[in-house]
This record gives sequence, structure tokens and C-alpha cells, in this order.
Amino acid sequence: MNEIEKGQIAVTTVQCFTRADGSLASFPGLLKRVIQEKVWERRIHNGHLIELPNLRALITEKPIRGWGQNPDKIQAVIQDDAEALALFREAMVEGPGGDKKSEDRIISNNITNDPVERGTSKAYTVSRLKRDRPDLFEKVVAGELSANRAAIEAGFRRRARTMSENLDYLWAKATPDEQTGFLARIMAPSSLVVGGDDVTN
Repeated sequence: MNEIEKGQIAVTTVQCFTRADGSLASFPGLLKRVIQEKVWERRIHNGHLIELPNLRALITEKPIRGWGQNPDKIQAVIQDDAEALALFREAMVEGPGGDKKSEDRIISNNITNDPVERGTSKAYTVSRLKRDRPDLFEKVVAGELSANRAAIEAGFRRRARTMSENLDYLWAKATPDEQTGFLARIMAPSSLVVGGDDVTN
């Protein structure tokens, strides 16, 4: 793809993102092409040669150099396309302005301080699956597995405890006095709140 073609696909992609005519469904596929071709590195727009260091610059710099968009909004649109999400995250954490170290950073609640990691960190999950378990990643892309289920099967995310398991866990953590007090409360007549007043059965 030459510089003119890269300029054209960059324009088509951001127009697809900003238009309200239903073309947003095509955006993930176009963004994948932008990333695979590294369109930001060297493109021609309106006769001007534009060179940018990374995808983040393409997304955030003001027109005509960039798109003038919020990366979080871009990520929100591609959440359901595992392949686009993985490519997006990889491009956003590498190169100048990125944080390659965050590629290997994960904490128990699956939230990090990286802007690409806000929320559920699905971007981290699919990126790690692509890198470490491509077999499971392909199943996520094909819609055969959720990203969360694939991460559990891969062994780098724990299955959420059931309510019963949580009760067992909390009971084991409670002191003998806390256990005795709890049993006393649940064995006592129940209290209901009716119209703001306590009513004891």
C-alpha cells in the first residue's frame, strides 16, 4: 500500500467512525487494516506528507495530522471484535508514547493504570491470548469462547467463586465469636421493614 492509499484509508476509517449513517459496523475491519499497514508512519493527505510515531498519535492528534479522537471511544466501538481489540492494544502499548511494560502487567482485579486497560481489560485479555494461547484466541475470534472463559482455560484468570463458595470462604475467615453471633442472628425471629417501620414476626 503506497502513501496515497494509506492516506485514503485513514480518511475512510475516521469518517466511518464519526458518521451516524450505520457505517460504524465497518469500522473494526477498517481499523485492523490501518494497524496492519501501519498507516500512521507515512501517508499523504490533501497533498501533504504526514509522518507520525504511532497509532496513538494518529488517533489523538488534531486534523489534518491525526483524527482528533479519544482512544477510549475507539476501543469501546471495537469491544466485540477480538482480533481488532488485540491489534489495537498491541499498537497502543508499543513505540514512542506507549508502555510496552504494561504488556506483561496484570493484577487480581484485572484493572491497570494504562489508558488502554480501563474497565474490564478485555483488551489485555485478548492480546495475551493472542500472544500466549493462539489456539484459544482463534476460538474467541470465531465466537466459540468468550474472552473471559478462554482466559480461565488458559490459566491466567481464576474462575469467579459462586455465592456458596464465597459464603464458605467468609465463614472460614470469621472468628469463633463472629460465627456464634451470625448463627444467633439467623436463628432469631426475622425482622421485616414495612413502610419504614421495623416489624418483628
